[in-house]
Amino acid sequence: MQTSAKDITKKQILTYLSVVFGILYIPWFIGIIAPGLGETVYAVIRFPVVFMGTPALAVLITRRRTKDTTPLLFSTKIFNNKKALLFAALLPGAAIFLGTALFFFLFPDDLDYQGNYISQTYGAFGAPEDIQLTIGAMFLMGLIVYMISAVSFPIWFIALGEDIGWQGYLLPLWCKKMSVRYAVVLNGALWGLAHAPLIYYGMNYGTDYWGAPYTGMLLMVFVTIVLGIWMSFVTLKTKNCMYAAIIHGAADIVGEVGAWISLSTKSSLLGPTPTGIIGLSVLLIGAVILFFRLPRQEDH
Repeated sequence: MQTSAKDITKKQILTYLSVVFGILYIPWFIGIIAPGLGETVYAVIRFPVVFMGTPALAVLITRRRTKDTTPLLFSTKIFNNKKALLFAALLPGAAIFLGTALFFFLFPDDLDYQGNYISQTYGAFGAPEDIQLTIGAMFLMGLIVYMISAVSFPIWFIALGEDIGWQGYLLPLWCKKMSVRYAVVLNGALWGLAHAPLIYYGMNYGTDYWGAPYTGMLLMVFVTIVLGIWMSFVTLKTKNCMYAAIIHGAADIVGEVGAWISLSTKSSLLGPTPTGIIGLSVLLIGAVILFFRLPRQEDH
C-alpha cells in the first residue's frame, strides 16, 4: 500500500517532535525524580550545542527516517533580499529596545546606575568594578548594542540551530495540515514548550517570582508565539529561515541590555527583557500587525 502525502507529513511532524522533546524532556524528568542531578541536567540542556543544536539534529534524523529530500526553507544568500535583511536585522531589535525603555520609564527606580550586574558578570573580561552610569550613557550603550546586533553574524548562525528546525522545517509541515495562522501559533507554542526545562531551573525568570516556575513556562510560550510570528512572517515571505535566525540573534543580544542595567527589584514576569510582559509589549504590537499580514495558504 502506498503511503499518502498526508501520512508522510504526519510522520515527519511526530518524528521531529519526538526527537526534540525526547532529548530535552527525558533529562528534565530524571532531574525532577532525582533532584540531586538537577544542576547537572540544567548544565547539559542549557549548553548551546544541546539546546540550540537539538532542533537541527531532529531535522537530520527526521529527513533520514522519512526519506525526505524536499528542500529546506534555508539559504545563506541573505543579501539577495535586502528588504528582508533590513527588516530582520533592524525592526525586531528596535521593538525590543523600545520595550526595555518603556519598562524603565514605568519603573525608573529599577535603574542600576552603579552597573553592578555588568561588573559582576563581565568583570573577568575587563569590565571595571566601579561604574557610574547616567541615563544618557545607558541609552547610548543600548543603542550601540542594538547596532551590533544588526551585524552580528556569529550569533545569527548560533541561533540557526533552533530556527532551521522550527521555522525552516516544522513550520512548512504544519502549513500543509492547517491554515497558516494556526500553524504559526502552534509552532510558536511548541517552541516555547521546548524551553520548559530551562525555565524550570531558572533561566530567563530566575526562581523568585509569582507562580514559579509555571507562570514562567506559560509566559515563555506567549513570548515564543509573539517572536515566532515575526520569524514566521519573514520565513514564509522569503522561503528562507536564515532571516528568522537574524531576528532570533538580534533578540538575544538586544534583550540582554535591560538585564545589564536593572536592579531586579521588579518581577521578572514584567521585564525589562523581552521575556517579560512590558519588555515584550512593543514586539507584541508588531506581531499583531504581522499576524494579519501572514501569507495565505496558497502563497507558499
